[in-house]
Amino acid sequence: MIRHEPYRLLFPLGLFCALIGLGVWIPSYFWPQLFPYPGQGHAIIQIQGFLFSFILGFLCTMLPKVLGVPPLGALTLALFIIGLAGTTVAALFGEYGLSQMFHLFLLLNFGTFILIRFPKRRNNPPAFFVFIALAMLADLKGTTLRLLILSGWWDVIPSRTEILLQYQAFPLLLIMGVGGFLLPKLFGNAVIDPKSLSSQSNSSIRFLLLLGLTFLLSYGVQYWGVHALSTRIGYGIRAVVWLWFLSCSLRVQHVPSKFPAYLTGGRVAPYFIAMGLVLPVFFPTYTLAWEHLIFITGFLWLTLSIATRVVTAHGGRLDLLDRNRRQTLAYGILIVLATAARVSTDIWPGAHALHLALASTFVISALVIWTRIHIPLIFVTPSDKAL
Repeated sequence: MIRHEPYRLLFPLGLFCALIGLGVWIPSYFWPQLFPYPGQGHAIIQIQGFLFSFILGFLCTMLPKVLGVPPLGALTLALFIIGLAGTTVAALFGEYGLSQMFHLFLLLNFGTFILIRFPKRRNNPPAFFVFIALAMLADLKGTTLRLLILSGWWDVIPSRTEILLQYQAFPLLLIMGVGGFLLPKLFGNAVIDPKSLSSQSNSSIRFLLLLGLTFLLSYGVQYWGVHALSTRIGYGIRAVVWLWFLSCSLRVQHVPSKFPAYLTGGRVAPYFIAMGLVLPVFFPTYTLAWEHLIFITGFLWLTLSIATRVVTAHGGRLDLLDRNRRQTLAYGILIVLATAARVSTDIWPGAHALHLALASTFVISALVIWTRIHIPLIFVTPSDKAL
């Protein structure tokens, strides 16, 4: 069962990584001399530990069903666990170069898994999956550049471009790749059978490929230009592409006003991501603050919404989606409070360490609530295989 549904191992592992990555801010606030500023390690653990665990758990559960290929092999799954654990531990102890080596190993392991099975596929994936391929290439490029710089093999001044390719381009393109076909069906309360998904025309694929390449080009514009202006242009290009995605792909203007509580994040998170992409165009000084709108109320909330659907569907308890409204509202409020605390850190830096500790406490509390509701379902034998 684990090889067919690896999310059962990878989701709990991701939650454990999140507790580590968030927890570092609390002792850093109380004992700053013993626990120095953990900013870079925190970011690595949250994106390449927590978020990547959920991404691998979802993709490696879904893709074999969509493509009609054999499931994840035991060795490949074991290497995923080793790589995720290695990334997290190395980042926690400040070995950032080693953490990127582990992450590069994870990307290559996933790429090998797909490349071996793709020629044997019985079904072609939806056209939106071109964004998933571009997401992996963006992360691979960002990780390779960052590893070369950290190791001293490439003597250039580090920029934020390689980090943005890893932390922003990779998740956003994945959301467009998966959300393009999944979220509209969820908003319509449809039962989703991965085996029934089909590819669109070649013209659709070419258009989406061009859109994805334009999105990636924005990071090159941001790197090569004058800082404030290039930031505005780069984020402006990404904002336009994302707003197209919201209106033409997700069709947010047609989303029903009533939907299960768990989809609140799926409905709200894309708007927070849009805010995080638009605000740097007008206020580039606070770009790091706006990026946390994308990270926390965007990636985190959306991840929990999709994970809720996966866990309840594969646990045969889709009926739970209409329950737990209070708990779902509670962890949503905590996520918003965490975002407010983190964004205020950059705008009003007077209580920087306190705000970071508060933000991490809010997110940890939200994850605890989500875990209490949904993790028990991971150990339930599934009776409903539809998403």
